[in-house]
Amino acid sequence: MRVAAMLMAVLSAFALSGGMIEASPQQTETAREATGGSAKIKIAHPEVFRIPAKEVKEMLAKKADFVLVDTSPADYFEMWHIPSAVNIPYITLADDPSKRDSVLGKLPKDKLIVLYCLCEEGADSSELALILRQMGYRRDRVKVLEGGMVKWNEAGYPMIKTEVPE
Repeated sequence: MRVAAMLMAVLSAFALSGGMIEASPQQTETAREATGGSAKIKIAHPEVFRIPAKEVKEMLAKKADFVLVDTSPADYFEMWHIPSAVNIPYITLADDPSKRDSVLGKLPKDKLIVLYCLCEEGADSSELALILRQMGYRRDRVKVLEGGMVKWNEAGYPMIKTEVPE
């Protein structure tokens, strides 16, 4: 619960700042030291195919026939998501295999499924991609949005944002 409250605070600050949060010099230096001088993101499950945000944006503009899945918790989805995305929260499926199979089994196997989460690493979305592959979904039809919501927002691509009350 404490982590959820912290994430809500970060999301609120992010939304209120118009999507621009800058790290302090001390935070930047700490990140540099922790990563050996570079702040490169470690991609979760690099074996999962990725799809560039620009390509997804173009597919949305062309109204391409694919499924866009936001793996964030429902309350985060309500605050911030990509238009036309459906919400399948990873956290609610992780602990209940029967519910997971029931919910995920409704996704079409004959269409591209693009999953995304908040973080650039794609932690939750790539976990869900691996589960879909275990359920028989083709590897080339299950992809994770490169850079997640963070990079999507940085690029200024369309989003549905709910104002956070002060």
